[in-house]
Amino acid sequence: MGDKYLIVIVEDSEITLYKLRAILLRLGYDVSAHNRPQNALDWLASSHKTPDLIISDVMMPGMDGYTFIKTIRANQQTAKVPVIMLTSQTDLKDKVAGLEAGADDFISKTVSPDELELRVKALLSRNKEKSSISQSTSKVISVFSLRGGVGTTSIAVNLAVAISEQLEIKTCLWDMALSGGQCALMLNLKPKNTLASLADWPEGSIEEGLLSSMILEHASGISLLPSPQFFEEGDLVNRATVDLVWTPLLSLTPFVVVDAGNHFTDPVISVLERSDAILVPLAPELASVNATYQVLRLFEEMGIELRKVLPVVNETFQKSSLITAKIAEGLKKEIFAEIPYDNVNMVRAINQGTPYLSLAPRTSTSQAFGKMAQRLLEKVNEFEKEGPAEKPVLKITKDKFQRYF
Repeated sequence: MGDKYLIVIVEDSEITLYKLRAILLRLGYDVSAHNRPQNALDWLASSHKTPDLIISDVMMPGMDGYTFIKTIRANQQTAKVPVIMLTSQTDLKDKVAGLEAGADDFISKTVSPDELELRVKALLSRNKEKSSISQSTSKVISVFSLRGGVGTTSIAVNLAVAISEQLEIKTCLWDMALSGGQCALMLNLKPKNTLASLADWPEGSIEEGLLSSMILEHASGISLLPSPQFFEEGDLVNRATVDLVWTPLLSLTPFVVVDAGNHFTDPVISVLERSDAILVPLAPELASVNATYQVLRLFEEMGIELRKVLPVVNETFQKSSLITAKIAEGLKKEIFAEIPYDNVNMVRAINQGTPYLSLAPRTSTSQAFGKMAQRLLEKVNEFEKEGPAEKPVLKITKDKFQRYF
């Protein structure tokens, strides 16, 4: 009946707590009951479980219901969990205070079992619909190049910051450069758990709460899902790991920027295949252009839509040997964006563990990141309206492709 939804109850009255727990268990729900808000918060933190619904009293010792709800809303793990406030008070001011704190509904402590069932089912159903919409509209942008040294990680980091700060869209940076990813270093973050922690995960899915505990928050407003810290751990991450992470990650954030590194591996290919757009950084020199040409050729053979593959010229040295028009002509593809040269500030940003946009927000380079982020969002929305292109027939099989990863 309840499809094993998990409901957390916080109520200091043992009688009311027992009654609500008994009703919900009888309806088929899993229930975690607590007589103090802090006990509930401690349980959520230690269990790594994300409840489907929270029912909270208002007047409780140690912490009132309003403060409890605000704490719930401030935590990424539980920010989207619907909350019902349980109160014996009917004053309009109390309901306004509850709504301001983040409550979704109110019920009386004397609620009948039938009404409780209807309210709970309605809120769970509504939240399930919202979650489904959120997942379907979440966007994934990957940054990938076969050529090292062209700024793949710098572009991924600063693109994520630009989307978060300038477009005000909550963004998660996902480091999929599995052999020596540098996103954490560039953000001066120290991961405790990484994707390698999920190696050989025994279950087919993970709780959003567990994934949230692996994600690090940065002062710029972005979050980071870090890559393995050690080179030898890169092989622990496979396509199954990507499958495990994909759905809960897209439920947690509306925008994901992936540093896909510069190696064709099976898990990286899995991410690229599902991306809404792929930025391919290149420097204005012949070897980089050739590597980008190879990327475009391989993507086409893999069945990835080339309209979603967007080359970005990154001026990594002061004097360009190739002009952008010639590069586009050689690739037979429009250059999506150009990032101006600013080696001094870019190196300073890396050494300080600060995003370039935060260190030098008024430079032409930062402006270019902002414009690229805006145009990218427009492009992704354009792709969505156009719908998927006809799937091309693969020209190479995965067996033949093994030499690339």
